[in-house]
Amino acid sequence: MVPQSELVQAPVADQLESADLRLGRRLAAHRDRPLVKAVAKVGKLSDQEPLYVLSGLLAVTGLVLRRPRLTQAGLTMGLAVAGADLAKSCLKSLVTRTRPHVLLDEARYERNTGGSKAKPEQSFPSGHMAGAVAAASALWRIYPGSLRYSAPLCGLVGWSRMSKGAHWPSDVAAGAGIGLASGAATAWLWRRTAQMAERISSERTPVPILDRVNSARAEAS
Repeated sequence: MVPQSELVQAPVADQLESADLRLGRRLAAHRDRPLVKAVAKVGKLSDQEPLYVLSGLLAVTGLVLRRPRLTQAGLTMGLAVAGADLAKSCLKSLVTRTRPHVLLDEARYERNTGGSKAKPEQSFPSGHMAGAVAAASALWRIYPGSLRYSAPLCGLVGWSRMSKGAHWPSDVAAGAGIGLASGAATAWLWRRTAQMAERISSERTPVPILDRVNSARAEAS
């Protein structure tokens, strides 16, 4: 634990972390303002559950309207979000880090190895940012023009998580990295699966039903 008055001098805070904490405190200092609260509510839409719902809706809509690209966008988005969700959960189980609001409200900061079951000590990494970037990355690969809308939205999500006092800037950056990695891994997996399916389909030689019947008769005789 690091008292707020001794934060800069604390041995746990190196230069990079000190800058991270100073910026995080500054961003979260206005978390009670109406605008910040409103944006924070919008940022909740980037949680895993809403993103899974959105992915499912896109996939189903694509099937109904017979638009394969839209179906692919929904499926890959869901896979990318799931990968990001798994990665951030693994990291949270390995790292204990108190959130900015804990420092502001209780004048304490803690960072250590080993996870914590307490929500206020699960700051690293940002799951909302990981999910938002993963979804945007998957959608961008199918619809490149979507980046002009998804990039500002992801930035808004990151700012909302920091201004709310839920995450430090490095938490948000780590979440973005996870989202990008998950989106890239999903695209690679989808491409490899499609190539394998195409190879298997091309190697399969269809046998007419009549030939099968004649072959069966010949074997029986």
